[in-house]
Amino acid sequence: MATAILDIKVNEGDTFIMTLDFWENVERTIPSDLTGITYAGQFKIGNKYIPMTNTKLAENVIEFKVASYSMKELGNKGTYDIDEMFNGETFRILQGDVRTSAEVTA
Repeated sequence: MATAILDIKVNEGDTFIMTLDFWENVERTIPSDLTGITYAGQFKIGNKYIPMTNTKLAENVIEFKVASYSMKELGNKGTYDIDEMFNGETFRILQGDVRTSAEVTA
């Protein structure tokens, strides 16, 4: 499975939310069955890791989230990845660079 690459820009101090939906076909008419699959995501800035929580919103939809107070710890650039675990194997499904826009209002 090839890893998708998506660079993102986030705002320091905002709650981060990324929703991924999975489909069996390009027409997006057959939702993927995610039964038995778990996910993990994290930001990496220098030597610091900030984990994402994930919640299954629907049969084929996973939401990844980082609270606003953790987003203040990101710094100005880094990387992130999201992994899928199934049957004892781990697959990276999404990764990219992260740029952070500094918060200027208190």
